[in-house]
Amino acid sequence: MMTDSAGNTLHEKGWYPDPSGAPGLRWWDGAQWTEHQHDPSLEVYGVTPPLVAGSGTRVNNALLWTIVLLPILSLLAMSQFDMTTYLMNTLSTDAPMIDATYTLIQILSFGIYVASILLAFFDRRRLSRLGLARPFHWAWTFLYSGIYVIGRSVIVRRRVGGTLTAVWVWVAIVLLGVIVSATKISTAMNMYIPAVMDTIPS
Repeated sequence: MMTDSAGNTLHEKGWYPDPSGAPGLRWWDGAQWTEHQHDPSLEVYGVTPPLVAGSGTRVNNALLWTIVLLPILSLLAMSQFDMTTYLMNTLSTDAPMIDATYTLIQILSFGIYVASILLAFFDRRRLSRLGLARPFHWAWTFLYSGIYVIGRSVIVRRRVGGTLTAVWVWVAIVLLGVIVSATKISTAMNMYIPAVMDTIPS
């Protein structure tokens, strides 16, 4: 049984405090210490720490796939949303402006946004533990989860190989969401406009 310099038992391969007590980290391959060392304090722009993860390393994990598939929840919620009724109520002067269903969809979207950020954070940490040098930063998820999915997948493919399946699945889900939303808006407008025209005196 091996331990690091802090006395922690080592099981999974990854970067750990150097057992010799030297500053920086040393790579544990799951069975023994290697000669690979890394000092985080020396990281500067344009300098890449040693790449330990080899070709074929399994990097497309449940964390990534959860980020990719989470938008399906919004897609399902939108598919059940009565856009026509919402539009009628919103534009009517004698109807309340707050729609409970629409509010729930907004809350769901925010929950998915927060969950994607957390998942990206843990996913990047896992990639670092696998030995992938400077993986795509999780903070890009603050702008949009798709940026992280694409950037992360491209960098991983360049470093250790693999496919872009996660990217294409994410693109398909987003496109389907756009189609569903556009269809619902179009249908609602086609029903709303004639109703408005009927109220205009000829």
